[in-house]
Amino acid sequence: MKKVLLGMAALAFFAASCKDDKSDIVTPDPPKTEDWYLTGIVVRDIDNSGATFGDKDSMVMTYNTDKTFNTLEEIAGENETYYALVKFIYNQQKVTKMTLQESKTGVAETIYECTYSGDQLVRFFEPGRSATSYDSLVYENNKVVKVFQVRADKRNNKSWEYTWQNNNVTEAREFNANPTTYNLELVSIRKYTYNNVANPYKSLANFLLMKGDNPDIPLLSANEQTSYTVANAQNVVSHIYNYTRSANDKGLTVADTMWHKTPAESSAKADYISAYKYTDLNK
Repeated sequence: MKKVLLGMAALAFFAASCKDDKSDIVTPDPPKTEDWYLTGIVVRDIDNSGATFGDKDSMVMTYNTDKTFNTLEEIAGENETYYALVKFIYNQQKVTKMTLQESKTGVAETIYECTYSGDQLVRFFEPGRSATSYDSLVYENNKVVKVFQVRADKRNNKSWEYTWQNNNVTEAREFNANPTTYNLELVSIRKYTYNNVANPYKSLANFLLMKGDNPDIPLLSANEQTSYTVANAQNVVSHIYNYTRSANDKGLTVADTMWHKTPAESSAKADYISAYKYTDLNK
């Protein structure tokens, strides 16, 4: 699970807001875990014996004094060959730009700007391409229910639809453009289950609205994912994923392992393990 958060080929974002903001941007307000904010993730591939192998993917997050999300730095690959530093620029606690720095000595460049309707982010795009290549969001009851990716080449258009139960996404449907007619057609269905633990990504939820070419709206859910399935347009399941986790004395997830199997397999195989670090922004 390399470059788990960035996928810089088409990285996008959701406007950040402070923890106490009650505007429509908050989608949704997750269960409270005091004021612990996620500040580090380390991901390693793992085999069934529990041994790690391959490259390490590490991420460090920082926050502003008003608790809005500030930066995410990711280093990955053999000899740390992959580097990305993402930073958010604000105006009155609304993100106006996101910048990307692709080396430690490089210059940060603006890669996304955004448009709002009231307090809701409704479109984000590369500078100068707001009408030809953009991502747009549709809301119901202050929750994202549709995402559209519009591209200059219509064959690359996509959309997603999300079903919410209470404050968790339980189903995500992906639609891709037919290469001949350009009509959007259903290609996959994902279904999710959750536990009663607060989503550890809650402080990053605004950043994780989009992840590469695959929006991860389920990570905006209030609770922690326990499993999900991947099916085709006929709802035939092809892959099953489950998490096992450990927590610290404050109930915060400090490590999880992703397990994967197909319906034909009797047992799951370990894919990767993630370790998490937090900080209390009130201190």
